[in-house]
Amino acid sequence: MRSDFQKQLELVHQLGLQAVQQIDINLAIEVIDQEYNLSGNFFYIKDAPAPEMYVDVKCNSSGQPAVGWTKQTGFRHPFDRLYITTPAGQAGIMKILIASESPSLFEIIDNRSAISETMESVFDELRGDLTPENWGESIEVDNVIPTQLLAANPDRKGLLIQSQVEGIIYLGFDDTVSDSKYFRILVSVAVMGYIDNELRMNNYRGPIFGLAEGGSLLAYASEW
Repeated sequence: MRSDFQKQLELVHQLGLQAVQQIDINLAIEVIDQEYNLSGNFFYIKDAPAPEMYVDVKCNSSGQPAVGWTKQTGFRHPFDRLYITTPAGQAGIMKILIASESPSLFEIIDNRSAISETMESVFDELRGDLTPENWGESIEVDNVIPTQLLAANPDRKGLLIQSQVEGIIYLGFDDTVSDSKYFRILVSVAVMGYIDNELRMNNYRGPIFGLAEGGSLLAYASEW
């Protein structure tokens, strides 16, 4: 008596189907409902340039609702054609696997860690940065209207702000900073027995504003 496995093998041989096909999608080319005349019932995204990159897929009819799929995700469902949309704002090549009408004979083997992609950003943060973003320029800090010392920067890993002349500078996270609303004071002249004329911060990527006391003052603002 033939086993189910033998029957499935015979089916594949009879139909002359390729066990698995790979199609490459160029994510930089924005298309809507690109039709692929491929049949099977196993769809899997093998690789993509980044974990968040995706395609929208419809099975059998362009009138069906689309479902988004990312790297290392897929489905088992019979189809005789696919409609694939590549949203705007992406780049690189996505590799998609399409299996034959007997998907139980095909299995994805992937021994990579499920968190390897997300850990890469953590390793990048721990390695630090070799290239400074902004440095070496003096900024005049106004004593009436708060001055932006650093703009928001999603690539920033650290920053340093120093006052250059004697005086007091109030630092805030937006342009409402004042002598009664601040998160740090830069003091470059002895006040109440201490001098503290610099701010160092890591992992803050938003803007920083300053307001001088008395008259305009100069400050350095660097980030990396």
